[in-house]
Amino acid sequence: MPRFARAVGAFVVVAVVAAGLAVGLTTPSQAHERTGAGKRLGCVVSVLQATTAPVISGTGAVGSPVGLSQLPTWNCDLVTTSTQWFNSSGAIAGATGSSYTPTADDAGGVVMAVVTGAVLGLLPVSVPSNAIPVPLPGGGGGPGGGGDPGSVLALLGGLGLPGTAEVGQLIVLTDPVWNLPGVTTTYQWLRDGVPIPGADDQFYVPTLDDAGHQLSAQVTGLLAGIPALTVITDALPVPLPGGQSQVAPVSDVAITGAKKIGTTLALTGPTWDPADATSRYQWLRDNAPIPGATTATYALAPADFGHQVSVKVTGHKTGYTDNTITSDPVTPLVGDAISIVMKPRITGTGAVGRLLTADPGQWSGGTEASGPPDYSYQWLRGGAAIPGAVAQTYQVDKADVGQDLAVLVTATRPAYKAGKFTTAPVTVAKLTSKLSAALARKTVTKGKAAMLRLVLRVPSMGSPTGDVTILDKKSTLTQKAFTKGRHGRLVVKLSGLAPGVHKLRAVYAGTATVAGSRSKTVRLVVKR
Repeated sequence: MPRFARAVGAFVVVAVVAAGLAVGLTTPSQAHERTGAGKRLGCVVSVLQATTAPVISGTGAVGSPVGLSQLPTWNCDLVTTSTQWFNSSGAIAGATGSSYTPTADDAGGVVMAVVTGAVLGLLPVSVPSNAIPVPLPGGGGGPGGGGDPGSVLALLGGLGLPGTAEVGQLIVLTDPVWNLPGVTTTYQWLRDGVPIPGADDQFYVPTLDDAGHQLSAQVTGLLAGIPALTVITDALPVPLPGGQSQVAPVSDVAITGAKKIGTTLALTGPTWDPADATSRYQWLRDNAPIPGATTATYALAPADFGHQVSVKVTGHKTGYTDNTITSDPVTPLVGDAISIVMKPRITGTGAVGRLLTADPGQWSGGTEASGPPDYSYQWLRGGAAIPGAVAQTYQVDKADVGQDLAVLVTATRPAYKAGKFTTAPVTVAKLTSKLSAALARKTVTKGKAAMLRLVLRVPSMGSPTGDVTILDKKSTLTQKAFTKGRHGRLVVKLSGLAPGVHKLRAVYAGTATVAGSRSKTVRLVVKR
């Protein structure tokens, strides 16, 4: 029995002809000639014809009415019409109005209307409308949705093949018998299920290439408005010609190599009998030929990842019948990580408010015509990831002061392991400070305390902290500290100074984020 494979079209119609309805529709030129007086004349001729077809509209959903939005026009003004609705199973009982509401029984198929015109004394003419698919509840199946719409085009007979076939012997398919008139038939001969180039007639003469293989024919019926129906006949073996041998494999073919994307596969075997038979190669991805892959080696590409790769080898020698063997498939592994050609680096100045940019460098491995790898970034502060800092640029923040900033660059290509590299760090400079000192009085009497006023200013920091040392020339007089909330102001009381001239200077030690500084020297005179 033949095998059937239906092609699902955008619309499906039912077999109104098979229901015994005659269809008559004129050509556009005929329709033009039958206007005006021509219509009245048509009422007395022996053939009634429609000049346009009916049109139905609607969503086709179950419970949603569809209706005739356009009736056919005729070559006669005296036509009376009747309507019959059809689904994929045939005429719908009682559905004879101008509209129809699809039911659950129609789901997964189509509905259409057939309008029949009649004039006293003339043969009635039935004209089918367009078909509207009725989807299954939830959107599954149905025409256009992957399901079989149940097209009524069917093969009733024909397509007979001879019991045997030989090289050079003509094979002719008997004419197919379709269940509908007007079907156009096309043919394609197959060798072991693969189309034979140019073999698209109703007949075929097997060649030496067919010897030792199976022949079948793919027959397709086409009718306007109905999905194509494809029929494949049973296979017919073509024996080897008398006295002719087939190339035979002595050893099998096996794929060797690392089997990783980016590496090259090679082969061991096959060897043939006779030994001088040559080999032809075709690499396969999931059993489908890979274009251009027809040598004994094959470079695994990203497109192979997640699929199975095999090779088909055909042994050939003049005077012998070809023989083809196929290797066991291999599953390609992810390719090695791509590597660095030029190291990534950071450009920009490591200062608060400045913008740093990651240069991803250059990478090799997994190179494709599609361009450079895809890059991702993670900025690091003191070796730890900065939350949310994953752009190619990074604006230096106060939290970075005195810290080392680096960026982890990850380079990726499809089907390859990612390459990773952490740049050399950029140190963010401490905030600058400026310390000033002033005496409340430049001259004091022995036994009286001198008052030294200090002001510490740090840009963008309202209340800096840290230790300060008061020096008299090189001798330390005292140590104090700027505290939070004092806005960088401090008054130091200096007591017990000996009479004479004292050269005073304040030295700020700085903090982890603020650089140290020194005040200018101020001159204090202590009188006896």
